[in-house]
Amino acid sequence: MATRALPPPLGAWRAAARVSGRRSVALGVSRAAQPRGRAPPRVRVVASANEVETETTETSSSSGLGVLGSRGVDADFDADARLGVVYPYVAASAAFMALWVFGPFPGSAYTGIASHDAWLTSLYEALHFDQVFGPTSLITKYNEVGRVPALAHAVPGAIWCALAPLQLHPRSRDLWGGAAHRAGGRAMLAAAAVLMAGYAVIDANALFADAHDFNGQVGTVSSAIDAFASEKVSSFSSFIDAKKDTPAFVPTPFNVVGVRLIAAWFLSTGVMTGAAARRGDFENHRRWAARHVGAGLWVACQRPVYSAIRAGATALGVGGAVTHETAFGSLAFADAFYVASYITTFAYFGAAEWVARENGALEESSISRP
Repeated sequence: MATRALPPPLGAWRAAARVSGRRSVALGVSRAAQPRGRAPPRVRVVASANEVETETTETSSSSGLGVLGSRGVDADFDADARLGVVYPYVAASAAFMALWVFGPFPGSAYTGIASHDAWLTSLYEALHFDQVFGPTSLITKYNEVGRVPALAHAVPGAIWCALAPLQLHPRSRDLWGGAAHRAGGRAMLAAAAVLMAGYAVIDANALFADAHDFNGQVGTVSSAIDAFASEKVSSFSSFIDAKKDTPAFVPTPFNVVGVRLIAAWFLSTGVMTGAAARRGDFENHRRWAARHVGAGLWVACQRPVYSAIRAGATALGVGGAVTHETAFGSLAFADAFYVASYITTFAYFGAAEWVARENGALEESSISRP
């Protein structure tokens, strides 16, 4: 019996609507309107001389967790293609940070325990890491205020990182009827609040890398910006009152201002994420969640980027391509540390915004009602 493909009749669209749990289907909608973590229903119509066969398929499982699509491609990120692109990096960053905090080396969760700090210092120096990556204080200075930074910043920070990829994965929205996603979101925002309280302790005690680790060096970029700001403000003050001997203006270092602005953005995006979820605005909830993760997870990537820069500088110094001071001086450490921070901040913030704006870039389906 000969068969031929026909455009799906109206009845087929209604059949698809029943499969997806809706009473009707609005044709011509964007892919973002489909349920999260599932591929949209597909309708196939085969007509013969006497009958019309309608077949609908939907990528799902009895548990609501999602399975591989019919084409053998993981359909979890069908409605979040951009998130699917960055998700492996999110998961890797989260895993790295969890190991950094809870692993034996450097084990930020144990900072402030005398035996751990002594062991860490001896191992760090025995491996000559102090000559390659900077002084041991880079990873132990928070012990100056006891155990508070470890317990109120490092530990909740690692918990926040571990929850980030779990919350972003589309399957989490269906697990246990969404209860797991809601509980994870609350835990993640609670961890964010606690870790920021820990950051406030660090900030109040001025435990910044430039002052504690790099002999006051803030890096070439920050030095240039700070000098420019000082000159302009001092010139303006002299212009306002030329007769008054105005002392030179010393601005808050650019790096300190930057990290405080990032902290404020991290808090703001967390509040916006929770507020959007509470009012049922899940599209904006998704957008703010992406921004919130980007605002915090960059810290995980900063460490390996810094290490890579320092490894390169060390190779150049040992090989004689640059002077010893250029490769191993305090300014060299500061430049590597802060350049790594700039790179990772822009990369993660940019990727987060790219993901957040995904739905605005999706093209609407060309399907129209027959």
